[in-house]
Amino acid sequence: TNGFNGGPPLALCGNRIFPEAAIARSYVQYAADPTGFREYADGLLYLEQLYPRWVDVFTLDEHFTDPKAVTAGPDGVRSYEETDSGDGRQIWVIRLTDKQVPDAGKKKLFFSLSVHGNERGGLEGGLRAAEDLAMEAEAGTGEVSDGIPNYESATGNDPTFHTYSPAELLGRTDTYLVDFNIDGWEVGDHYTVPTSVYDRTNAMNTDLNRQMPTKGSINVTRNPLKESEMAYGTRFMHELAEKAGGLMSYGADIHGELTSRAYVDIMYPAGQFDSIEHRRLMAIAERTKSVIDATLYAGIQDEIENSTGGNESEGVEEVPCHMGPVGCIDTIPTNTIPTKPAHWATVWDTLGYTDTGFIGDYLATDVAVTGMDYEIFLNHTVPDKVWNVYLQENHINASRGIIKTAMAYSLHQDEEFAAFRLETGGQAGYVYDPAVVTDTDANGPGELPGPEGDGIGEDGLPVKQASYSATRMRYFTDAGELMTKPFVKLLPTDIARSSAVLDRVDSLVLADVPLPRDARGRSVDRAAYFRNLKAWVERGGNLVLTDRALHALVDLGLVEDGAVEDLEVYQPYSDISDFTDPLVAGLRANARQLVEAAILGYGIGGTASPMTGVSEEAFTGAGGVVVGTTTGAVTLGRLAVGKGRVQVVGGALPTPTEDNDHRFGLRDYGLTYSGLYVMENAVTYDAPGLGAAAPTGFSPVRPGTAAADAAAAAARGRTLAATGADLTLAVVGALLMLGAVASRRRGRAARRA
Repeated sequence: TNGFNGGPPLALCGNRIFPEAAIARSYVQYAADPTGFREYADGLLYLEQLYPRWVDVFTLDEHFTDPKAVTAGPDGVRSYEETDSGDGRQIWVIRLTDKQVPDAGKKKLFFSLSVHGNERGGLEGGLRAAEDLAMEAEAGTGEVSDGIPNYESATGNDPTFHTYSPAELLGRTDTYLVDFNIDGWEVGDHYTVPTSVYDRTNAMNTDLNRQMPTKGSINVTRNPLKESEMAYGTRFMHELAEKAGGLMSYGADIHGELTSRAYVDIMYPAGQFDSIEHRRLMAIAERTKSVIDATLYAGIQDEIENSTGGNESEGVEEVPCHMGPVGCIDTIPTNTIPTKPAHWATVWDTLGYTDTGFIGDYLATDVAVTGMDYEIFLNHTVPDKVWNVYLQENHINASRGIIKTAMAYSLHQDEEFAAFRLETGGQAGYVYDPAVVTDTDANGPGELPGPEGDGIGEDGLPVKQASYSATRMRYFTDAGELMTKPFVKLLPTDIARSSAVLDRVDSLVLADVPLPRDARGRSVDRAAYFRNLKAWVERGGNLVLTDRALHALVDLGLVEDGAVEDLEVYQPYSDISDFTDPLVAGLRANARQLVEAAILGYGIGGTASPMTGVSEEAFTGAGGVVVGTTTGAVTLGRLAVGKGRVQVVGGALPTPTEDNDHRFGLRDYGLTYSGLYVMENAVTYDAPGLGAAAPTGFSPVRPGTAAADAAAAAARGRTLAATGADLTLAVVGALLMLGAVASRRRGRAARRA
């Protein structure tokens, strides 16, 4: 800091306040050295002094004018408790923006860095990213891109990329970087006496990344927002969102992990996302991956491969049994694995476990338009305080890529998919279920909060139950708004009374309940209902059964009683056997999870979530095509019936539940991107003579996918086969004609002779 508050000359640090990994000798220290110099706090203050136009730094206690807005501190007493000694550590905030440009209209972004104290890479990279941007904005140099064209997008869009100067970027964005877990950090600093290893938790032994008030089931042993760090941190997030007009543009949480098959795991948030929201999330994941893949030290791929084996394929992850579902393995995985620096998937598909109360999830669902969680390889208890230049350089550069890519993409993300509308070809419909899961009905909220289910939290204090009204039917409303032909709502009594009602639609979805009660209170003839459904399918209709609605296969007479079974799984998933099938078109090879069930109130564990499957023997015996299975049962598949078909999706739209602590309420639905694509694919269909006519050029297979390529190849094969048959007949006919002519000529010649 060139003597600022007693710091060393900039020249010793490569003319930077926070030096590059090759020059640094250890992690940035929060604790003061013997002279009183504080690397972190004084470094930030000097950064602000050098670049006052671009940088603001402050602490939460200063911001809120509240001395309690600090950590618990070494005494292990929360800052707001009466016995606290006042030793809480300050939580610093770095703000990056061009202060000469009015704040109105700027995109706000928020990054949580190293909330686990033993995962230092996020903060190390965040500090360097902040200094990069300020230095380059001041000098008028550098550029920042929102991605690199080194991939094919799974969104269906051909992405366009944008490059900005740091000065322009800071003039249009307002970005905040925060490390909440100062307790877990400082305890491992070299200058702390006695020094220790870095700690994942805060001084209260609380994991701050399980403290957020996420909707759905909550681990009853926790008290979300109990810790002052996250209580004030969440308040600060909401303040920024309010200033942004309700939602920030982006929020992320950068973590570390002990080991992985990729150097950076980009982890998709759990939330209730529609077709555009999912595509935005996919886009930022892809764009961040593209930058990390292109910019990290190339040798890190060799280091990963040398330690794990594998090749450049991104195959399905196999999960150790202590972390995964039934059918997991306890041996070294034999499948192909990624060695490119980054890959993305849901948390469970990435790590083999999931949880609730994540900062990244909360940012992406409650206070920002998009958001992500990131995990960086070997940025954990290993190497702890050992400064490995190769590792740290890549921890830093990965975090730089995460932060800068998101800042740049925030300027375009609202427009990229604004015009998206799902073309289903024909008309899709659904059978409406009026049932609502709400705290205002006769049984109230069901299970009350707390370990004993009595409304008393783990800390012995009353817990307030949030009000909610949840229905999976909201999926059809949300999806319909983004379709060229919105879903049509049909009632079961109308279906039972007249098969002609079904002729309005090409596709029909029964979501979870095979036969819901009629919304008008009318009686339903069960036999007539299923009889008319089957007749419609036989005329060419496309019936989609999700979750427990798979039991309709028995009522339709397609499989025997007992062939359909309800399953209990960690999270709803399917092991996909054929990624070229149209039902899973567009899914990536590591896709398994279909639903984030915890946000619907289901617990997390080996048997916590519901699915429904059908016996593979019964399904294939009826002529079914198996696309995916779960514990041996068919959970993705298709069955031809007359001119139409029945498709099964064993996990997609389960009914929310009140059986667990859900103190913050419930979501309506929780499709992962994989589940969303399956549902979109399932209703993309046109039946001649039914529903609505498809537009010219309509294809029932998602374009630009392996499934589309396979369908095109099959079509070419059929054409060639048909052409070959025609040619053969023509040739045979010509030969016969030539033979007849020759015979006649020989006959005439013989007569002349």
